[in-house]
Amino acid sequence: MNKTKLTLFIGLGLLVGWLTPSAIQAAGPTHSGIIGQVFIGPTCPSGFGCPDRPFQTSISVYSDTGRFITRFTTDSKGEFEVTLKPGRYVLVPDGAGSIPPPYVAAVEVVVQKKEFTPVIITYDSGLR
Repeated sequence: MNKTKLTLFIGLGLLVGWLTPSAIQAAGPTHSGIIGQVFIGPTCPSGFGCPDRPFQTSISVYSDTGRFITRFTTDSKGEFEVTLKPGRYVLVPDGAGSIPPPYVAAVEVVVQKKEFTPVIITYDSGLR
């Protein structure tokens, strides 16, 4: 093999080795984020004891500085799981801060390293 081809071969090998993640990098950190469920209630007039029911909705996620991070939709059971880096976040469900029912507030969440923070969000149906 001539010197030019050998140099090219070694350079290409070093480049591939540099671009290919090591076993430690490939494994990556354990995921963190939030996991939870959304409900709406009351579901019948007061005094009847009807349980809140799961509620499907969309939720926007913002950093604690107000930067948009992501948006997701809960499943038909109101359940969700989203992977986020450790930090402080604000979850803003659709309709948060609106005047007509259903009412819901934004939720502040702290995500710890290698943990999924449980969150329950409940819309107020306005039914009394």
